[in-house]
Amino acid sequence: MDAVRRHVAHGEEPLLVVPTRADAEHYQRELAGTGAALGVRVERFAGLIAEAVRRAGLDEPVLGAVARERMLEAIAGRAGGADAPAGISVAPGFVRALGEMFAELQVRRVTPARLSQALSSWRSADGLAGHATELERLYGEYRATLRRLGRADPEQRAAHALDVLRERPALWARTPVLFYGFDDLTRLQLDAIETLGRVVDAEVTVSLAYEPGRVAFAGRAASFEELAPLASEHRRLPARAAYYAPHSRVALSHLERSLFEPRAPRIEPGSALGLLEGGGERAELELVAGEISSLLSDGMAPAEIAVLVRAGGSDLDLLEEVFAAAEIPFALRRARPFGDTAIGRALIGLLRCVPVPDESQPQGLRQTGELGDLLAWLRAPGLLEMSSARGAGPSLADRLEISARRLGALSAAQARALWEQRNWRLDAIDQLAEAQERGSVALCERAGRELHWLFCAPRRAAASVLAPSELSEAAALSSARRALGELRELARIAPALAPGSASELARCLERLELVSGGSEADSDGGAVAVLDPLALRARRVRVLFACGLQEGVFPARARPQPFLAEEERRRLAEVSGLRLGEQEDVLAAERYLLYAAVSRPEERLFLSWHVADDEGEATSRSLFVDDVCDLFSESFYSARRDRPLGTIDRSRLQAAGAARDGPEGRPLRDARLLEQLRTHIWSASSLERWIGCPVSWFVERMLRPDAFEPDPEPLARGGLAHAALKDTLEALRLRTGSARLTRSSLGSARELLAQALIDNEARHPLSVAPERRIAVRRRLQSDLERYLEHAAEPASPLEPLALELGFGFAEGDERGEPSELPALELGGVRLRGRIDRVDVSEQGEAVVYDYKGGRAPAGARWIRDASIQVALYMRAVEELLQRPAVGGFYQPLTGEDLRARGVLDGDAAIELDCMRPDVLEHDELRELLEQAIAMAVEAAGEAGRGELQPRPQTCAFRGGCMYPTICRCER
Repeated sequence: MDAVRRHVAHGEEPLLVVPTRADAEHYQRELAGTGAALGVRVERFAGLIAEAVRRAGLDEPVLGAVARERMLEAIAGRAGGADAPAGISVAPGFVRALGEMFAELQVRRVTPARLSQALSSWRSADGLAGHATELERLYGEYRATLRRLGRADPEQRAAHALDVLRERPALWARTPVLFYGFDDLTRLQLDAIETLGRVVDAEVTVSLAYEPGRVAFAGRAASFEELAPLASEHRRLPARAAYYAPHSRVALSHLERSLFEPRAPRIEPGSALGLLEGGGERAELELVAGEISSLLSDGMAPAEIAVLVRAGGSDLDLLEEVFAAAEIPFALRRARPFGDTAIGRALIGLLRCVPVPDESQPQGLRQTGELGDLLAWLRAPGLLEMSSARGAGPSLADRLEISARRLGALSAAQARALWEQRNWRLDAIDQLAEAQERGSVALCERAGRELHWLFCAPRRAAASVLAPSELSEAAALSSARRALGELRELARIAPALAPGSASELARCLERLELVSGGSEADSDGGAVAVLDPLALRARRVRVLFACGLQEGVFPARARPQPFLAEEERRRLAEVSGLRLGEQEDVLAAERYLLYAAVSRPEERLFLSWHVADDEGEATSRSLFVDDVCDLFSESFYSARRDRPLGTIDRSRLQAAGAARDGPEGRPLRDARLLEQLRTHIWSASSLERWIGCPVSWFVERMLRPDAFEPDPEPLARGGLAHAALKDTLEALRLRTGSARLTRSSLGSARELLAQALIDNEARHPLSVAPERRIAVRRRLQSDLERYLEHAAEPASPLEPLALELGFGFAEGDERGEPSELPALELGGVRLRGRIDRVDVSEQGEAVVYDYKGGRAPAGARWIRDASIQVALYMRAVEELLQRPAVGGFYQPLTGEDLRARGVLDGDAAIELDCMRPDVLEHDELRELLEQAIAMAVEAAGEAGRGELQPRPQTCAFRGGCMYPTICRCER
């Protein structure tokens, strides 16, 4: 910075080059604070290259990143030729690796001819591997395609600009250039420094942290030694400790001067350093959040704190969740897929809904979209609010999803048809399809208009400034418009390389990444900066947290070269003189990066790691933690703060008001709701659900959330079985004069059953999967035929009187058709229901049957298991039909044992083929019915009093809570 001010004082206009945009903003503010901002440009390296291109007078257009990736995909996806085939599909990782390899060749000025010559020498010496030959072909085709398109890639243009400045140094005009914060100089950066400083003879200043002989700097020795011969002046600055806070100076300075050094003395760390060990990743981040919260409560500004995380060390989504829960203001800039944003999901979903050309299909079009794609578009913020005349908004999409999933409409085309039956026409899909027919240029333009509409929909006529939470959407808009512009230009100059269909365009946009999130440079906004270690090389902070120090993350493992391994590159250089890449000691580079990171805080440094993942699998902390601990007393590690896996900070929860009691002692109190519960008309199954668990009843029967999935096959099968048996027996009565099943009527019953299944399946679909319907129907028909045979085998003395007998259903009741019989009154409780079958004897005695899909409960277990449905139906028959109910049975329709189970009055004048325990004395039967009625009355009374208690022991079939997030009572 002193050199920058010196240049300004001499009337020069220096160019300060720093690693990141945040660094540029930081130093612009610092220069402005000292009155030296005028005349100084602060740029990243890309800005320096752009200035070199401008001064070199290059006007050759550059192929954008998205168009370049598309071109690389086309080259990699074909065996040769100038035109890419339709439907290119190459792994994105291969395309990225290919782009990196070509970029390296361009920076080193390796032409296809030079590469071919080098590989020919290698072939003559050792014989050549096939992948090297393929690389030669791909690179040649890549350069030929660029020439044919009249475009350059960024590396080619940068190298060309530097070459022009080498030939005509006067074009640079001796503008001073200063590099600060770079410790991992790339080949192109070294090339630029050499070109400007040695050939152009501009005054170039490069500031590097380097000390010969120190282990921490071994990873940067190559860059230093390559720059040293170029320097006309080499100033060595002594180590300084003045920028450390006085109370932390000894410990932090010792860490900086002694890290990785053998035989370094141990000292006391004091309060300058801390260790945080989490049982899991969440526990680690909660420890970090707790420390940050303490610092903020003590008055430290958030912008004075930084958190370093590395890919693979800390889950950024989890970090955002933990920091937000702790109410820590933080700024995290991260690369996100375009599809992670609202408008990104919507546009990609819309494009997938457009049918693509396919000559093999009858209409020449193939549907590729799914239900989720259409919903992603319809759920775009503001889209339905602007389109819906009645203001129904997003609920329309929810209703579509419910209907589509329940009906099995899982493709975008089926879901669209379902939508347009109930709402308006989705013209945007047709407009994109029409643009697709006109070509790639029209398709990209139409997609751009849809993108603009999606961004504007929630903000139309608002004229509001974007909130911080909306900046990611703005970044998505900007990135997607740029990508569509590149693809539109590619379609104009090379139609065969551009996406030819909406689905291909969607795939291109899926791979688009954008950088979003608050800038760590926004110190005025007061946010804790969450950074990668490479982003904090040119600035200092008061407190630094280095998180996720795990083995394999920090230090990172060496990444193998995707093209030409290190041994192959070494051999290629030996036989041909062509050097590709730099052999790098990864561990040495990682040591320097740790050194650079831990030397950034002025007051306190925290190192954190976790000993297991959140599934409990053990993980190893980084050995770098041990390297730091070796510099301090043995008590340093033992004084670390830890939190076991799954531990909850109760004090923080209570302070945030998040702690809450369980549902015990929290009865319903709303007067209107209680009145509704007191006058509620109950069904027998609803009472059984309340007895099992009132909370579960409240969710399922009172709140009644719409199910997103189709009815389970057993439920759909049961509905069809009930309807088919009813129609079968009624038709049998019309045909033979009796609905009673006998051996003589069994043939007719089977025939009628087959027709009844066909007639009722439309109202009771067995499965949303067409391939399963036939199998499920055949199995059901087989089971029902077995039941008919079972029922016809003994000559029953009973005649079916009523089938599907309903009582208590009023007009407009969505749970059943209106019934002639009124509701049953039981001790102030009104009951309704639908009895599957009521059989009567010649003496007028009635027996109730309730069909079951599986095993039937015996009468002795009715009260214990709260299976009171048949008992209540027996009382309904007595009260509403004025017939004595002498028996009630649950009739299984499947399984090996089809015998009905229930109760039969031993004093009745009928004999049935039932099990001996099911026959009760008359008084025992009446007592059983009274107990069932008492249970029903008590359950209804609890509801009327609002006694909403969880009963996890009987909530689910095998115990356990069905809705733990509601009642907070899992067992």
